[in-house]
Amino acid sequence: MNRLADLLSRAGRNHAAKTAIIWGRREATFAEIEAESNRLAQVLSGDLGLAKGDRVGIILPNRPEFTIADWALIKAGLVRVPINPRLAPPEIAYIVEDSGMAALIYGGEFAEVIERIRSQATPVRHLVAVDDAPAGFLGWNEIVAAGDPEPSHVATEMEDPYMILYTSGTTGRPKGAMTTVRSRWVSTFTVYANEDFVHSTDVMLHVASLAHGSGTKVFTHYVKGATNVFLPEFSMASYCEAIERHRVTTTWLVPTLIGRLLDFPDRSQYDLSSLRTIVYAGAPMPAERLREAIETFGPVFVQVYGLSEAPQPATALAKEDHVVDGTPEQMGRLASAGRPCIGVDVRVVNETGDEVAAGEIGEVLIRGDHVMASYWNQPEATAEVLRDGWFSTGDLATIDAGGYLFIVDRKKDMIISGGYNVYPREVEEVLYRHPAVAECAVIGVPDREWGERVTAVVAFKPDRAASPKELTEHCRGLLASYKLPRAVELVDELPKSPAGKILKKKLREPHWRDRERQV
Repeated sequence: MNRLADLLSRAGRNHAAKTAIIWGRREATFAEIEAESNRLAQVLSGDLGLAKGDRVGIILPNRPEFTIADWALIKAGLVRVPINPRLAPPEIAYIVEDSGMAALIYGGEFAEVIERIRSQATPVRHLVAVDDAPAGFLGWNEIVAAGDPEPSHVATEMEDPYMILYTSGTTGRPKGAMTTVRSRWVSTFTVYANEDFVHSTDVMLHVASLAHGSGTKVFTHYVKGATNVFLPEFSMASYCEAIERHRVTTTWLVPTLIGRLLDFPDRSQYDLSSLRTIVYAGAPMPAERLREAIETFGPVFVQVYGLSEAPQPATALAKEDHVVDGTPEQMGRLASAGRPCIGVDVRVVNETGDEVAAGEIGEVLIRGDHVMASYWNQPEATAEVLRDGWFSTGDLATIDAGGYLFIVDRKKDMIISGGYNVYPREVEEVLYRHPAVAECAVIGVPDREWGERVTAVVAFKPDRAASPKELTEHCRGLLASYKLPRAVELVDELPKSPAGKILKKKLREPHWRDRERQV
């Protein structure tokens, strides 16, 4: 039995003539996706000799071939290793080498990158070019044409590996979080129960990379017979135009993109009324901007929280929890990550492992069938974060009496200034209340007197600005004096990871390098 493949083939049969994927002007039906993924699966596990459990990388922009390859790997019992297209060549080379992938499927956009890392990609036996294949490479069209369109699924067990997803590597080399077939199975139904009960009439628009959070929602929509829409190129105009043209009902955005959508001056020229669900995740959502978004688009928002090691959704803030006109307690929950999903256990513990009282800060632990089995080939790192089935997230949070989780910050981002703990997110939430602030990040930089100095890095909304002094004064009276930014750096844009998270490590590095030189 191959439960995931059976879900895919069921959708191929039940919705055969319906449009499954839209990419620009190109459309593919469920029957076409089913047949092409069957062909590819048959060749991968047949002619190319890949065995169940072999790792196969995918580095493609958001296009139909990504999904076809994805489904083929499931059907052939192969382990997917999605690679974010925005990674640099050394980062791609590391993932290829570390995962020991047997094959790599890539788009023409990455031909030069693949050629550069080819000498390092020692484990790769087959390089499959989706577009024109250079000498020594396999061509997608030739491979698919040689396969059998009828399903011939390789049997898998629930504990078999499904995916190796590499973490962002913000504190060092990325680690490969290995999740199982059970994790994908459970996460699918957790989405339906807690995040968004998908209907066959839904149309989901993806703008974030299919190699990350948004890509996990393709499966949940496809197996229910819904349509997935990919953009060949992203801009706010093309995003809004696609919503209007395809009557998009659902989309997944990082908070940064919600902010850009709010600030997009031509937004009112498009009919966005078909949107019934906007799922947001991947980074903290400033409560002030969230209120603005709810007032603009209505009660369509759902927040989900999870990690590469404990895939979304682990917790969810439902539509009905997005209250902008209610009791202080209700409105305060806009700053939360919601409550644990059905089938997921969440604890907030102190350094001795005891659960903290409501309102006290501790580390978030998560337990559930969706949690990773291990870090790929890193038993020591696995043992550090997995204990008795509980995954230690490294996120600091409080939990209220109603079970709502409030993420305070990452452990590594906490600032200790003059002996006091400063949680950057608290300062950032206050800065976001200033009408000129579009994005901000609060970091600790070396200080001879205080140990670390609270420093804010700020980017403004279009045609808005403020002085560093004005921003500091804005915070005064809203924060304790030791939490006030002692310095404010103004930038055009904050650096972000391929997943859209603000890279505080890059903001901190110059300051700490300078300190090392002084020492």
